[in-house]
Amino acid sequence: MLAKLNTLSLLGIEALPVEVEVDVSGTPMPKTMLVGLPEAAVKESIHRVERAIVNSGFERPNDRVVINLARAELPKQAASFDLPISLGLLLAASGQFSSDLFSQYAVVGELALEGHTRPIKGALSMAMATRDCGLKGLILPRQNAPEAAVVSEIEVIPVDSLTEAVGFFAGSIEIAPHLAHLDRLFEEFSHYAQDFADVRGQEMAKRALAIAASGLHNILMLS
Repeated sequence: MLAKLNTLSLLGIEALPVEVEVDVSGTPMPKTMLVGLPEAAVKESIHRVERAIVNSGFERPNDRVVINLARAELPKQAASFDLPISLGLLLAASGQFSSDLFSQYAVVGELALEGHTRPIKGALSMAMATRDCGLKGLILPRQNAPEAAVVSEIEVIPVDSLTEAVGFFAGSIEIAPHLAHLDRLFEEFSHYAQDFADVRGQEMAKRALAIAASGLHNILMLS
């Protein structure tokens, strides 16, 4: 059987769409192959995924499994592929559950060996890319939900485990989208003890400090 899911990969600070294709076929010599320019962290995910599936109460298919991360020319170098690989590659493709929602949502998340989700990097960029791809929403670890929910045009679905993600896609669990209260956030984080707004003039000096801070550079000021 063949399963396809939407996910995302970080390239710098930009998130780019990636399609996870999983094919499971019977064979007397079981083997799992991961292709599509995966780097070390992604290759290691196969072992995490297998144990997370078993420890979550599902069956790991004892067959020939081919996982393709498309586009092939895009480097994949994060553990955020654990959750989509688990859902598409070893669950949906092996017939343990089915869903009509795979084409509507993107999925990202690292998995612990017991099947719980762990936070990832770049949740905001991934939420923006999900919106730009025209998808309905993004499924990701609960710890990342407040950051991703700033993008209000999509549904941000927080999950704590592989089991919750399966339940959401299978329709057996309803998970309310995480909502960001932007007015409260701006009110909370828009006040500073020191503010450039208190400095009159000195535009060149303020610009130099802002550039140095944004790039984590040192700066030497002479008078």
